[in-house]
Amino acid sequence: MELNQTTLRGILAQILSVDPKYVVPKQGNWWNPQAKDANIANWCAYQIRRNRPRTTPFYEIGTTNNQKVNSVAVQKIAEIDLQFVGPKSEELANSVAMWPLRSDVKAQFQTVQGAIMNGEYDAVSSNFYQEGGNTVLAWNVSFRVLWYSLKDTNQGLMPQVDFEGKIK
Repeated sequence: MELNQTTLRGILAQILSVDPKYVVPKQGNWWNPQAKDANIANWCAYQIRRNRPRTTPFYEIGTTNNQKVNSVAVQKIAEIDLQFVGPKSEELANSVAMWPLRSDVKAQFQTVQGAIMNGEYDAVSSNFYQEGGNTVLAWNVSFRVLWYSLKDTNQGLMPQVDFEGKIK
């Protein structure tokens, strides 16, 4: 499974133990949890800012269901921004610094062949505006995930060639 905006949403919902509808893409035209009928105290906006390849693509041969599979792999580093809004937003943003030690977080990122990288987990406050409503205080934090992008090439092994130049 690839680390992308869709899979990250599910991962974050599991880590934060919330309904995925309260983990929203960081974009202005998405459902607004601040709306008066939403009735939610805290929520999280997310964005993968960058997926940077760190290696050239390489081939990997493995087995799936006792059949040889050829895959191509690229190691990538995803830079992820989170924005927490609500009464516990500062506490939630500060808790991200503990994520590398949490086994549930490790298990969630393993689903995308990834792991949180050590780094700075600065929690930074900002004003949050959406749809002209009242401003509220938001807490922002960024982190990086090292992960492997694996693609099955659907390419079987090349047939063997004997020394006489005949394909078997």
